[in-house]
Amino acid sequence: MIRVDVTALTRSVLRMQKGANSALGGLALRAAVHLAEGAEERTPVDTGRLRAGWSARETGPLSAEVRNEVPYASFVEFDTRHHISGNVVPGQRFFGRAMVETEMVLPGMAEERLREAVGRWVGD
Repeated sequence: MIRVDVTALTRSVLRMQKGANSALGGLALRAAVHLAEGAEERTPVDTGRLRAGWSARETGPLSAEVRNEVPYASFVEFDTRHHISGNVVPGQRFFGRAMVETEMVLPGMAEERLREAVGRWVGD
């Protein structure tokens, strides 16, 4: 009979799982901060209130959110109809462009975070 003891392997896998959650949680906040900064850079400025309104925060172990509490943010982002003249005012799409850019750099961010985590797991 051959016996195989996988206790050490099981401990390693559990450490890696905890580390992955930590690495990915940091990734969520990092991506949210990147998105908020990108949106801020692209936000058109009249009074500066809209540009200053961006924030990012962690909402859970693997999630984060980006917010802008300025009430007219969606009107500047998307097309809207002027209430007096009826003319359509084109949206600026500053947040949408920031999202596209963040989605493009996110795989690199994830790879970097996971490489760091694996380095810690294997003692690199």
